[in-house]
Amino acid sequence: MTKSLLTVFFLMGFYSFSQNDSIKFKNNDVLVGEIKTLLNGTLTMKTSYSDKDFKIEFKEVSEIYLNQTFVILLLNGEHYLGTAKTTKTNILEIRDTKGAVFETNLENLSQVKESGTKFWSRFKGNVDLGFNLTKANNAVQFNLNSALMYVGKKWNFNASYGNTINNQDEVDITKRIQGDLDAQRFFVNDYFGIAQVSFLSNTEQALKGRTTSLLGIGKYIVRTNKLYLGLRTGLNYNIETYFDPTVDKNSTEVNLGAGLNMFDFNDFYLSTDVIGYYSLTESDRFRFDYNINLKYDMPWDFYIKFDFSLNYDNQPADTGSEFDYVFNSGFGWELK
Repeated sequence: MTKSLLTVFFLMGFYSFSQNDSIKFKNNDVLVGEIKTLLNGTLTMKTSYSDKDFKIEFKEVSEIYLNQTFVILLLNGEHYLGTAKTTKTNILEIRDTKGAVFETNLENLSQVKESGTKFWSRFKGNVDLGFNLTKANNAVQFNLNSALMYVGKKWNFNASYGNTINNQDEVDITKRIQGDLDAQRFFVNDYFGIAQVSFLSNTEQALKGRTTSLLGIGKYIVRTNKLYLGLRTGLNYNIETYFDPTVDKNSTEVNLGAGLNMFDFNDFYLSTDVIGYYSLTESDRFRFDYNINLKYDMPWDFYIKFDFSLNYDNQPADTGSEFDYVFNSGFGWELK
């Protein structure tokens, strides 16, 4: 589609949908329709003259007009529920649902999400499957991963589940199951609170099940439309059962972690995090978890992904290993 034809479509939308949202590009083109999200530096917009949503790099936008009610997130962590418009060069005016008006620079706009007027519009999710077969030793790996997120004005709720099974000749089957439920409460100045309950079962470490309850606080050190870098710390309580019940135990730990998310790199998304745990109730026990995930977005909300997880415990069960790691690849679909 030529640039001139796009301009005609933009102008058609402008005159036909004056009550809808609109954006103006740095080259002065105008696009009018329904803004769905601004996330990870990409603005998604629906129009009446295209079957597919437009994906727009927000760095190319000079003006934005949000005429519907949105959840609006700024880079400093402030959240608003309301409308917004560009009033003058690089200035964004936000009007919340109570009529209060706030001004900020346009580049401080981090995320735009549909408001809670439609309850189900606040949910995001994904599911992916992976299968690997190695002929030399008849090694078979199957993995299933899923996640569901609820996005509110000041709260995020997340649920995730992962299951990996490995089987090969002359080696016992290894299984790894992990599930997480967590809530995040956002505060000003990029601070956030965390409450989490997680479960891990790992035959490689002879761990039948570890249930962890965690409370903590964190802060984003860097927060832009291209990356997030955050630190967190807190306390957690573990209930651990092993395949040898004589070594079952409960423990309290202090934790310290860091996480990095990078996006807006030609449909690639990278996330990595590490968290270390030092026991307050067991002498000299230390463990850590590390994860890295690389995802490539495909058309129609499909994706392919590769991830690596590493678990270390310097005091495992007698029949378990200090280290366990798993590498997964998969194909999945996202609910946006």
